[in-house]
Amino acid sequence: MKKLSLFTMLFIASVYANLAQAANAHYGITLIFTDDTTFRGTFDYDTTSQKVANLKGELDDVLMGNIQPLNYQLGYGSDGRGGINAYAFELNTSVIGTNPPLNNNSGVRINFNAKDPTLGIANADQLAYMDCSVGGLMGKTCMYYLPWYNPPIPMEGGHGVLSQKITYLGPIGPVDPVASSNCLFNWAEKNYPQLFSPAGAASQTSAPYYYRYYQNTNSYLGTSSDNNHVYYLGPDGNLQDVGELSAWLNTAGC
Repeated sequence: MKKLSLFTMLFIASVYANLAQAANAHYGITLIFTDDTTFRGTFDYDTTSQKVANLKGELDDVLMGNIQPLNYQLGYGSDGRGGINAYAFELNTSVIGTNPPLNNNSGVRINFNAKDPTLGIANADQLAYMDCSVGGLMGKTCMYYLPWYNPPIPMEGGHGVLSQKITYLGPIGPVDPVASSNCLFNWAEKNYPQLFSPAGAASQTSAPYYYRYYQNTNSYLGTSSDNNHVYYLGPDGNLQDVGELSAWLNTAGC
């Protein structure tokens, strides 16, 4: 695991709770199963339309040491009990099976209260995962293809939830990328002058980055139009992706 920079730790320490939540918002989720397998990710949810979008993250098969990226949301819908289910997979398919060798897919199914995701689980029976990756904990139980299953995750052995925590990260809506980035830069300069000095450095553009260079601390703070993430480059020359811009804008109150 990469060491967190001082910049990253300070940003994390500055995150605060939000009292008001927008109807269409961005959320973070940490889901831990009883075998310690952990899913950490983010998703967007509109409480009005009950639409889930952009569910993605990493499935950490702790006991075997595998970490699988789950970047494909392939479904969502009501669980019939006041909750919402959503599915994310490692591959751009819900097909699972290694015998015959179709793929080594991995996936997760999350569940949360339809009125407010931060209220928690609506139906714990719906929370599940499977890891059919090479060397995965569930390798032996994934050695078959089930064309008839519905919902599209058999998850044998993948039930049993230790905890699930969903946090509100901020609203989704039209954002002026220049104004919001400058607001974030100003906030960082004010709160962490030991990292970003002198304050008021000129903002510059070098596609896809919009950034400021701080001569006194020999560091850069920028945002990327490619993925809407925040980046930090310190004196050591190590470029670090420190997270989604929407989350840091929320932290900074921008």
